Amino acid sequence: MNKKLILMLAGLGIAFGAPLTASATPESDLKEFQGYFLKKFPTVPLEAYKDGVNALPQYADRVGNWELIMDFPPFEADIEKGEELWAKPFANGKTYSSCFQNGGKGLAVGYPFYDAATKKMHTIEADINECRVRNGEKPIKNMKYGEMAQLTIAFRRLSQGQKMAVKLNSPEALATYEKGKQFYWARRGQLNLSCANCHVQNAGNKIRGDVLSAGLGQGTGFPVYRTKWSLSNKPLGTIHRRYGGCNKQVRAKPLKPQSAAYTALELYQAYMNTGIEIKSPSQRQ
Repeated sequence: MNKKLILMLAGLGIAFGAPLTASATPESDLKEFQGYFLKKFPTVPLEAYKDGVNALPQYADRVGNWELIMDFPPFEADIEKGEELWAKPFANGKTYSSCFQNGGKGLAVGYPFYDAATKKMHTIEADINECRVRNGEKPIKNMKYGEMAQLTIAFRRLSQGQKMAVKLNSPEALATYEKGKQFYWARRGQLNLSCANCHVQNAGNKIRGDVLSAGLGQGTGFPVYRTKWSLSNKPLGTIHRRYGGCNKQVRAKPLKPQSAAYTALELYQAYMNTGIEIKSPSQRQ
């Protein structure tokens, strides 16, 4: 970001916006968060937020181009590769499906989650690697794109069209949720901006000709195929890759994928998306 962009952000009120009223429980947080967007964009129903910025009225002049792209999605090869990897047997003859209840069908709507047996938070990517190790394979090191992103697509598509329903049914999950909430609303970096500054208070406003997406629905379409990432020939990315990019944009040091902070942020966003369908993968700018 340059000086001109910083002035644009300030002009939109991003640097001085106030957060939503603090709420006492996740349930009241959810009601307030979703209610804010339904009031801000009254013509956009809750279910439409699965399409990200494409659902906003401020993006109406570009939706036609997006729809044309969706006739022949650029991520079709990644879907096929992910399904191929998912079904490919390990050296012991088992597949990824063997690691998940019901072969993984319908499970993505509940991620991330805290498991009392393992005493840790679980993300899809971490569980994919755990499955590999359990079956005598080496874990995938690159957690941002490549095979991990393709496998995540395969797993999430087993819940395609089902609605997010993350559970906060333990003290540990609630504590992680609160950390994610704090991360989402806290300002950081040299630009002193939070996730909410752009994606709540200024959702729908324009920056450099781009429309700022709404925080509601973010995450339901990951992994995503981004036009920006395609310039480096790595167009597909996981949600933690996107978190790192956001940190860089506000001139804050990005954290490692699967870090505790990013996992907490993912949990907070997943809970805020309760009732919105998974639509993976998706294409974004």
